[in-house]
Amino acid sequence: MKIYFIVYNIYGMGGTVKTTVNTVNYLVNNGYNVEVISLRRTSKEPLFKIDKKVKVTPLMDVRRGYLYSKNSIFFKKLIKKCLLSIPSLFMDKNEDLYKMFSLFSDIKLVSKLRKIKVGVVVTTIPSLNIISTRVLRKNVIKIGQEHKPYDAHHKELQNRIKCNYDKLDVLTCLTDRDYNYYKNLNKNVFKIENGINLEPQKAKLDNKCIISAGRFSNEKGFDMLLEAFSIVVKKHPDWKLVIFGEGKEKEKLKSIIIDKCIYNNVMLMPKSNKLSEEMLEASMYVLSSRYESFGMVLLEAMTLGIPCVSYDCAGPKEIIKDGEDGILVPEGDIEALAEGINNLIEDKNLRKNLGDKAKKDISRYSLEKIGDKWRYILNNISKNIN
Repeated sequence: MKIYFIVYNIYGMGGTVKTTVNTVNYLVNNGYNVEVISLRRTSKEPLFKIDKKVKVTPLMDVRRGYLYSKNSIFFKKLIKKCLLSIPSLFMDKNEDLYKMFSLFSDIKLVSKLRKIKVGVVVTTIPSLNIISTRVLRKNVIKIGQEHKPYDAHHKELQNRIKCNYDKLDVLTCLTDRDYNYYKNLNKNVFKIENGINLEPQKAKLDNKCIISAGRFSNEKGFDMLLEAFSIVVKKHPDWKLVIFGEGKEKEKLKSIIIDKCIYNNVMLMPKSNKLSEEMLEASMYVLSSRYESFGMVLLEAMTLGIPCVSYDCAGPKEIIKDGEDGILVPEGDIEALAEGINNLIEDKNLRKNLGDKAKKDISRYSLEKIGDKWRYILNNISKNIN
């Protein structure tokens, strides 16, 4: 039985990409035949290392000089340009990346899906979940994944989810909260958290450095992190904040840094495929998301024994035990976020104790334990479908 994972861009960054890579690597090393179908290719190699036994198939190579071949016939090139200029008909316009899709990507995707005659197809965003139920052959098993909280989706997209998710053979989600909702839409819902490779290394927690990472987008709340850090710096001017990432809000974040006069204490760094190595130099990780499906970066930090401060949105609330292995503060409360950071700065023993407990507790999200859930579904899928 072959398993196909359909993703937007396996060459990119982000929690969905990282957890997909972790999952396919685990499955292929446990005897499964796995292929990743990426709608886009944006670099020569994926940011996160994929096992060589996993076949990777990009549908559109959008690297400079690759989208339009020099040897293409003029008429074919003209048709492609026209198709690329027409908005997608299949992707919901409320998807985060809707503008990156086109009629051309629709055609490439549908063509590939129709060629799959048997096996399991795992899709990773709502529109792909819905498309799979309409395009794939009946004997192909359809597993839809939800990587975002239900209430984080636009109302129109929520309505499409309600009308179509019952057609999926299996639906997976990340949190108890989402499980309790989606079980009303599909009879085969499983809670499968993001899995992570447990790291033997442990951060020393003695550098005056705070780290954070993610897309520079509104949902990640880096604007609130900078506001909170501007409060922290007044008490602790010798501490630094390093944020790794990229995205459309970079200029906005730069403006906040200048307005708050914290340019000597904050560094905006490019995305990194060696984030764990960067984390080892930090004494805490801060997550300031307005909403977070789960929080893959929290797992990465905690497995290194790094204490985390986070808003208590849905995902982090299930990962962090407040006061035991990390600190949770009220969602959107900038002053509380600053206070949580200050508490860790001012109490090294607290940093160490929370970090030690985090490293111990995070074992429940080991790739082996989460992988067992995937193996159970894949090995018993015919029994679960009535």
